[in-house]
Amino acid sequence: MHESATHEGLGKRINRFFYAEETPYGLALMRMVLPAVLLIAALPRALRVRELYSADGAAAPLWENYGYPGLLPVPDATVAVALFTLMLFCMVTTLVGWQTRISLLVLTLLYPYFGMLDSASTLTKYTVVATHALALLCCSHCGSIWSVDAWLAGRRQWNPLTARSPRFAAWPRRLLQMLVGLVYLGAAITKMHTPAFFSGDQLTYWMLTESNFDNPIGDYVLLYPALILVVAYVTIVWETLFLFVAWQGTARILMLGIGLGFHFMTWATLGLIIFPLVYCSLYLAFINEQDVQWAAVRLRHLRQRILPVRLRFARGGADRAAVEPSRAWATYGIAAAALVLVGIELERRSDPFGVARPEGRYQLEPLPPERVREMMTHDRPLRPIDKLFSFDVGTTAFGGVLVDRRREFDHGERAIVQCSVQHPHEDMWVGIDLVDADGHIVHQGGQVLPRETLRTSIFYDFSDALADGEYWFVLRLDGREVSRRQIFVGEDGKPAGATTDPAFALR
Repeated sequence: MHESATHEGLGKRINRFFYAEETPYGLALMRMVLPAVLLIAALPRALRVRELYSADGAAAPLWENYGYPGLLPVPDATVAVALFTLMLFCMVTTLVGWQTRISLLVLTLLYPYFGMLDSASTLTKYTVVATHALALLCCSHCGSIWSVDAWLAGRRQWNPLTARSPRFAAWPRRLLQMLVGLVYLGAAITKMHTPAFFSGDQLTYWMLTESNFDNPIGDYVLLYPALILVVAYVTIVWETLFLFVAWQGTARILMLGIGLGFHFMTWATLGLIIFPLVYCSLYLAFINEQDVQWAAVRLRHLRQRILPVRLRFARGGADRAAVEPSRAWATYGIAAAALVLVGIELERRSDPFGVARPEGRYQLEPLPPERVREMMTHDRPLRPIDKLFSFDVGTTAFGGVLVDRRREFDHGERAIVQCSVQHPHEDMWVGIDLVDADGHIVHQGGQVLPRETLRTSIFYDFSDALADGEYWFVLRLDGREVSRRQIFVGEDGKPAGATTDPAFALR
């Protein structure tokens, strides 16, 4: 009897989780924010539709990469411009909630289609995530409140404290929440199989090369390698736990707060822009009725403090007459057709290939012969210094990575001398010598750095037999000196007033 009751209770909880009725405030907010984010990336590409997405340009269809030529049609320039303009129109109408369902359906079809037409640049991770989110929004009633559709239907649903707001099953919002958590869990599993993530090398290269866009503080964060390693491990734990604990109470606030900070830092350190904005818009699915009512009460109190006199405007009644559905459809269709025609005409007038010029199409200028020879030459060897990434001296390593950098040591201390190289590289001999101020070699050491490894470290103990003074760790790759680091040993080793630091100068 007890076991049967337990199973019945679990079934009721699952049913309530997915099918409890609620007003879709969070989904309405997501409906407004997500298309606005996608417009940020889509609008600049509107000027290059012919080049990116048409058979008249240089489209790179995804299906051809997998051996399925002709799986989907590649449109000509006019059709590509018309469809892209229609996609932009649906983004705007989804944002304002005008014919929300049909706008979302069209957008869900066209958005991934254009991404797959240009797999070289348009198709990204956020394209896939946003497509799934749009598909789930199609199944929701996100246009029932705070939308043009609600206004046209004669409903006044602007007050979240009213009991008259429409209510629907919660399952679309629950599936969007699960989408967020499952993507995080998949990302965590991928990172677990990526050693370069745990060592910080992956993040370090991204921050240094600015492979996405310029980042404001990436170079500054690189000065603290221990921080990068700690953040890497915290990210794994947070992404793994998100799906299981980010549902209610303090855990939800904590997980979402960490997520907002995480995505902010992906912009500040890695230069990502659209991806963090897309994911922050998906966080709106975690907003429920209680959150909106809590915010509405406090906003009402704030308004009463700022504007104690309540202003009243003439209103014709609680509801207004609904607009005839056929008239709404006609207006929507006319607006879409007009915008598509405008987009086609503007693209024709821009003439990116110079078809309408009296002198004809633009022609590619041939490269100078010397530039061609330079580009076609592949046998120019790399210098040893080109293979070096960093060379540092310290005393503490975390996860195999040196996390402090020091120049002063006392007798009895152990120094960690670490060399990191660029990938890929061949098997090489890394020699590290200790040289005194007069250039005499005090100690020679080194080891083989195999091709699958990016760094190597040697340890040196400063015994009492070593005199106080200035020394240098000299790095040699394949027998050639490429860098050196200055250190001082003993209390009397460092000269008084020495302020210059040549330790980070490559030779």
